[in-house]
Amino acid sequence: MSDQSQYLKSSKLIATHYGEEYEHYYNAIVPPIFMNSLNVFETVDGYYDFDRRDKHTYCYGRVQNPTVRILEDKMAALEHGAGAMAFASGMAAASTAVLTVCRAGGHVICVRNAYGPLRILLDGYAKDHLGITTTYVDGDRVEEFEEALTENTQLIVLESPSSVVLTLQDIRGVSEAAKKAGAKVYIDNTFCTPIYQQPLDLGADIVMHTASKYIGGHSDVIGGFLIAKDEALFAQLLANRELFGGIAGPMEAWLMIRGLRTMEVRLAQHQETAMAAAQYLEGHPKVRKVNYPGLPSHPQYELMKRQQQGNTGLLSFEIYGTTGDAVKVVERLKLFKIGVSWGGFESLVFVPHARLSPEECAQLRGDQGIIRIHCGLEGAEALIADLEQALSSL
Repeated sequence: MSDQSQYLKSSKLIATHYGEEYEHYYNAIVPPIFMNSLNVFETVDGYYDFDRRDKHTYCYGRVQNPTVRILEDKMAALEHGAGAMAFASGMAAASTAVLTVCRAGGHVICVRNAYGPLRILLDGYAKDHLGITTTYVDGDRVEEFEEALTENTQLIVLESPSSVVLTLQDIRGVSEAAKKAGAKVYIDNTFCTPIYQQPLDLGADIVMHTASKYIGGHSDVIGGFLIAKDEALFAQLLANRELFGGIAGPMEAWLMIRGLRTMEVRLAQHQETAMAAAQYLEGHPKVRKVNYPGLPSHPQYELMKRQQQGNTGLLSFEIYGTTGDAVKVVERLKLFKIGVSWGGFESLVFVPHARLSPEECAQLRGDQGIIRIHCGLEGAEALIADLEQALSSL
């Protein structure tokens, strides 16, 4: 086996070379897609001798696959975790984390702006079938989490920054409070990616990624990840992935490996373009508020500088006008296409709160007309011109 330690010196080396042991596939510079559903053994004892199995012993595709393993090795190294596991979707990863950490009758603390389907899982299946209760907090202050902790709290769910109003949580502070109470901390790190934030180093226990965003980067793959800090917790999560059956397929894993190779250079461009767009919008007379953690005007800018190494292409803003006016602006955009996902090469726009009640909007801290944009790779000049012509309709 080749020595991989030389590649752990930087995220660029991890993304391009780590985990890729060329001698195992004829020295091909790009690993093959192992499309097999099972692997065979020379003897019966060889199959049953579990203690002698290593990372190159494969059995069945629901458990492990050589292409998937390369991807997982890279993600574990990037996030500084004990191990990583790839899933068929971000929700498969999130559900596995909740159902692994939480027991029947347990308690969860979750930020209000966490991913919507995860909140639906907590308020629906987890509550109805397992009796799990959830307390929602804004998440701006560590004290909110400390006050919400009970002797039955098993999991704290973070998403920093959140994906609509771009609020942050103090990962280190929350993790210290959780540790004292015996609770685990789960964080969605999709916005920052492991290039710009390493939550495990700040004390979190589980990191989740939705791979359809920056990891894939080309809007052609669905996937998810869990990376754990503790080996015992990682083993529990891995065992449950096998039982729940949510492993990523080899083709999807190969596409994600491809995405990782260029992720860092793409993120730099996304960040540069988004900052230019955010500054333009902040100075526009028809824009009331801009939400982007990279702006010095962001209320948590100092916290951002402490726990992030950068920002990416997602931001939101509110205009002076009605929800109808916001929809008019969105529908006048030409380069920004209406779509709910983000993180790919293309620029997107959406009005995520348009169908929510005023009360729901108040809880989520973004009005009905909040406009979320993802700045893709078309270039800042073209995207700002598109925003200008759309805002001129007001």
